[in-house]
Amino acid sequence: MRLSLICLSIAAILPTMSYADALKKDTDLVETSLDAVTVTATRTEKSVLQSAQAVNVISAEDVEKKLDRNLFDTLDMIPNVSASGGPRAAGHKFNIRGFSDAEDVLVTVDGMVQTFEKYRMGSLFTDPDLYRTISIKRGTSTVLHGGGALGGVVQLELKDAADFLTEDETAGAIVKLGYDSNNEQKNGSVYAFARPTESLDLLAAVIKRDGDDFELSNDETLDNSALKNTSLLFKGEYFLSEESVIGASFSQTSDGQRTEFNTTDPGAWGTLYRDVDQTSANVSYEFVPENNALIDLTMKLGFSNSQVTESDGEGMLADFVGIESNYEYNITTLDVMNNSRLSGHTLTYGLQYTDQERVGEKTALPCEQVDYETYRCVKYGDTPRKSEMTSHPGGSQKRTGVYLQDEFKLADLTIIAGVRYEHYKSSPTAQFAQQFDTLKTEVSHSDWAPAISLNYRVNSNFAVFANRQSGFRAPLLDELYDQYGGRQPALDLGLEYSDNTEVGVTFDAKNLITDNDSLTARFIYFDINVDDEITSVTSEAANPLPAPRYANRASNDRDGIEFELNFATTMLYTNLAYSNIDGEDHLGEPLWYLPADKLALNAGVFVLDNALRIGTQITQNAARDVQVYDRTTRTYTKQTQDSYALVDLYANWSLSEKVNLRVAVDNVFNKEYKLMAGTGGGIGDYGLGRNIKTQVSWRF
Repeated sequence: MRLSLICLSIAAILPTMSYADALKKDTDLVETSLDAVTVTATRTEKSVLQSAQAVNVISAEDVEKKLDRNLFDTLDMIPNVSASGGPRAAGHKFNIRGFSDAEDVLVTVDGMVQTFEKYRMGSLFTDPDLYRTISIKRGTSTVLHGGGALGGVVQLELKDAADFLTEDETAGAIVKLGYDSNNEQKNGSVYAFARPTESLDLLAAVIKRDGDDFELSNDETLDNSALKNTSLLFKGEYFLSEESVIGASFSQTSDGQRTEFNTTDPGAWGTLYRDVDQTSANVSYEFVPENNALIDLTMKLGFSNSQVTESDGEGMLADFVGIESNYEYNITTLDVMNNSRLSGHTLTYGLQYTDQERVGEKTALPCEQVDYETYRCVKYGDTPRKSEMTSHPGGSQKRTGVYLQDEFKLADLTIIAGVRYEHYKSSPTAQFAQQFDTLKTEVSHSDWAPAISLNYRVNSNFAVFANRQSGFRAPLLDELYDQYGGRQPALDLGLEYSDNTEVGVTFDAKNLITDNDSLTARFIYFDINVDDEITSVTSEAANPLPAPRYANRASNDRDGIEFELNFATTMLYTNLAYSNIDGEDHLGEPLWYLPADKLALNAGVFVLDNALRIGTQITQNAARDVQVYDRTTRTYTKQTQDSYALVDLYANWSLSEKVNLRVAVDNVFNKEYKLMAGTGGGIGDYGLGRNIKTQVSWRF
């Protein structure tokens, strides 16, 4: 069997994805989203329901059916997963069980670590139409995926030619043209795919989005929210034999616009011109020899780059930005993994290495005279100078991790136990090290992290499970080397730890009402403890100068429940998701930044011999209490963010084997609502108003 079929098993087989083919035969089994098969999140192939962990998979068809405009629009049906910040395109961050900082949610693209963190900006800018699956694992995931996965993991798998080529087809193309009414956005994409020989698969794609400023749900225009981005994808696989394949991929999303400096929260800070570019490239090798249970090898080596360049700032930003400011993350990733099956045991073991370079540089004319009443520069020099930013310190951080996991069965009980050792080495730039030449500025951190999972099959329908996973993250470069307000660097920082405990029950049954239906359900209770939490204190009264800004001074605890219920027949499907979360810090104060309780329903039907799918999604977010800072009184007050419910509609019509028409309406009733802010989880900007989206695609 060709390895392309092995790769395809990674894809989610959701009801909305499988109907197009499965409904051709009455004997085909209907599946739900909890039947989706994943490899990336669990490192061994199994369905979401069988994983005994909080894993979900979003398919390309899920993205396309609602014409989602960015990755963060795809998250509504996943319990305790949402977006913080926005609504501008560069203002979103993943929020998983209340963890929303980039250092707590690990993101990979085809296995390559990709991250970006900058004040008042989001963390991921890529286009959702590049990906075949988005696997999201909630909760600490250090053992299999590495430090920095305290809240969870988001794994993006790029599309490849096998996702498009039909049987016996050697080449083809798909062209899509779309329009969004809210911001008069024009969308276009072209996918070209080929199998010129039996051993070679090729895919190339370009995606463009060009829109004006958005209209918010309060009927006001969100100034400086226009976008004009381009995404590229090139991917190829060459089958060396029936047992081995090499691959390479390259993806890039770029955007350049005048926009607000602050894209995550309410309040105008001024505008600037911002170029955003996010790139990932890798090479891979897979070797799965037949009749050899000891070798199932995957090797990946690649590079990711996230770069933001700012210029032409107005007002106070002219001094802050200078002529040009450059923020950059360059990450090299090596990931080697093997599965060995021996005497009823599946051993998963591997090596992961990342080398992250962080750059923060500013080119500006030197300030020769300052107005200390306004802190504005009133006289500049004539010769531009490039300098490092103390507010965004550069440097490098190397991470090496090795892990071993054993999965085995005792009758109806499946036991998975694993352990990981990880070592960090963090170094500042040469300029920083020279400035603090009396200090040991190069620091190291290391520790072990264990995990265990138990899954007991009670009968043919029910299973119960429990798992415990420990994890940690090393201090970030900006936490170690920050010099905010003339403070000393925090070179004594230690690791931040997290323990995640989950217990739950799953249910699956077939043919309950009809001869071909499926009902699946999952309930999870979780508890997460964070110790030695790294926090920032800039107050001179609470943290007198020149003490470091960051310290391991806090802890917190959060818990909640997550419930999913999916039912599907050959004619309809219904997916329900509910989640809540609560928590407090070491002082007994509520964690104000936790997301609201969420109830989401997605349902649809197939008509006209299954050529037309019509569906709706309803998302209810409960009211939540937040802390709001009053700059006048310099005190915090408790406020309530109102609850809201959003109704979306969508319809997908296969006019023929070659032509498809899609229509979707977001926020059908133009409900006024506010998002969760990206800083501190406060009350954010208004969400977007009604948006009518259309798309037609042709296959050649």
